[in-house]
Amino acid sequence: MVDQEDLLNRCKLNDLIENYGEMFEDLNKLSKIKIDLQNDELDLITRCTKCYIGHKRGQYRKILTLIDKDKIVDNQKNFALLEKLRKKLSEEILEKCNETIEISQNFLRNNPTFSKKTQLYFTKTIADHYRYIYEINNKEDVKNKSKDYYEKSLQTIKECKYGSTETPYLTFYLNYSVFLHDTMKNTEDAIKVSKTCLYEALKDTEEIVDNNQKDIVLLCQMLKDNISLWKTESNEGNNDNNNNNLISGTGESEKKEESQIRTSSEK
Repeated sequence: MVDQEDLLNRCKLNDLIENYGEMFEDLNKLSKIKIDLQNDELDLITRCTKCYIGHKRGQYRKILTLIDKDKIVDNQKNFALLEKLRKKLSEEILEKCNETIEISQNFLRNNPTFSKKTQLYFTKTIADHYRYIYEINNKEDVKNKSKDYYEKSLQTIKECKYGSTETPYLTFYLNYSVFLHDTMKNTEDAIKVSKTCLYEALKDTEEIVDNNQKDIVLLCQMLKDNISLWKTESNEGNNDNNNNNLISGTGESEKKEESQIRTSSEK
């Protein structure tokens, strides 16, 4: 029989020592039982996936940048080494993304009475990780799965009645706008979603709770940065379509998303 308290305690200890590989194993066991997850326990899951997968994605993007650079200088030795590292990293990212999706689906399947906010947490997590997989394999069925879960999350977030300055509200629309831009190649809608979310948050700044202020300010800045970046890309594309190859298709080196920030409980 699975000991819920023991597994949660193991997760907390592994989080403290940043042993996220083993933490995935404990989360997998927890996902298979009926459990009432609190916000701090959802934060544990977030940190596990952010710190492990987020770090690997950062390495992957740096390798892609170096590969492009070495193609220019025709450094075959470095190119071969970077390709080997890219392949290894892509396999690790795909494995952990699929594991995160499975864990999230298990939590939802085994806990049908989760609150709407907890349901949103997991559907968004699934959508995000299908997006990360698509960044690597560019498979149409993966893109459609990400789209389906973002659309499901869009319906759920309306039922959650979040305020416009609450962190889950901002993080969802930040990541959803990145999905629209990077995955769906719909810059116009990405900018529109980001602007709406940002302006609503700025309008309601008096509702910001002190202990969340740093996260909210950072999220608003990320939305603002993305709007500026995507507007610049659009203007460059409109001014000279022949130079489109000079504009990053994903903006990965500069664009901001929620996986780049730490949760309040980590500070």
